[in-house]
Amino acid sequence: MNIQIIGDNFNVSQSTKDLVEEKVGKRLDKLLTKFAPEMKIVLMHIEKDKFDNLHINLDMNLPGKEHIFANTSHKILESGLIHLAEETEKQIKKYKDKLANYSLG
Repeated sequence: MNIQIIGDNFNVSQSTKDLVEEKVGKRLDKLLTKFAPEMKIVLMHIEKDKFDNLHINLDMNLPGKEHIFANTSHKILESGLIHLAEETEKQIKKYKDKLANYSLG
């Protein structure tokens, strides 16, 4: 999975990239095993506000013109990433159910 991370008032270090891959990338890869790697592109935007809250947005396009978007706000990056992964997983499962129903009908 190709995850592109943009930081706004937030330093995107190698440890941040590793944490994103561990908490988000691996979880989403498990759900999207049938898709080619070049189809699994995620844009993530992490913004730190003046109160040190982290606002994390995830944007992803899937085949069939399906758009996945999730966002969350947390003080701790790891907690925010876990919440974001859970929200994204729900949307991907819904997308896969829609594809399965479409192919059966």
